[in-house]
Amino acid sequence: MKLNPIWDLLFALVLLGAAFWYLSEREARKSISRLRQLAFFGGLTLTFILLVGPVPHAAVRTFWIHMIQHIGLMMLISPLLVLGAPITVAVRSKHVAVQGFIRKVGGNTLIRVLFKPQVGFGIFLLVLIGTHFSPLANWGMTNPNGHCLELILFLVGGFIYYYSVMEGNPHPFFVPYSSRVISLFAMMLPETMVGFFLYSGNRVLHSLPAQTTMQMGIADQHRGGAIMWAMGMLIDTIWIVLAAKDWFANEKLIAEADDELAADA
Repeated sequence: MKLNPIWDLLFALVLLGAAFWYLSEREARKSISRLRQLAFFGGLTLTFILLVGPVPHAAVRTFWIHMIQHIGLMMLISPLLVLGAPITVAVRSKHVAVQGFIRKVGGNTLIRVLFKPQVGFGIFLLVLIGTHFSPLANWGMTNPNGHCLELILFLVGGFIYYYSVMEGNPHPFFVPYSSRVISLFAMMLPETMVGFFLYSGNRVLHSLPAQTTMQMGIADQHRGGAIMWAMGMLIDTIWIVLAAKDWFANEKLIAEADDELAADA
């Protein structure tokens, strides 16, 4: 199975366009910390590596490389892009068309519902399980176009979920900081279990490429499961710590405000 080079071109154009737009919004980025801006560009760079060039072409033949794409896009890159506050930048954009578009999309009832924390959690979970334990898993490893569409699904599903549990962008719904931390802890379980089942299973969950034996296929699947099991937990821990840090900072602000009110009284 070979990947159509048109996907390389499409992904490259979209990513370069996003980077150029973000760079051009100097005024809108003034209130965004350098660290958050670095997170955004880091996310775009990692996305480029995973979607353009040798990595995606190897991933359509090798399951463990596909798992690196999955973990990278869904669990690492998505939150990095959210941390870069792209929606905040878009709302403050110097381009009237960008402001109008983002406000129109943000005012859409269906779009707003997608960013409810419980809905985002469900979407993330559905993508996580569906792309490994349903016919979608085989489609993604046997159809090159299906493989690329699956990668888009990883990125979009991850962005929707992490948007509601991380700071930096306007939130359509208030999400308590405690709920954010609990949500990230809860998501660690299905992510870990998916990796465990892939690692421990003795049946290949997708069709194998030509000249690949069953033994090679199982070893490849075990390798991919081990990567997800270990890396998923490590990456999740980082986001949990970050969410807890935001929670403590918010509690400190509330305490300081209460002290000021008490002093004024």
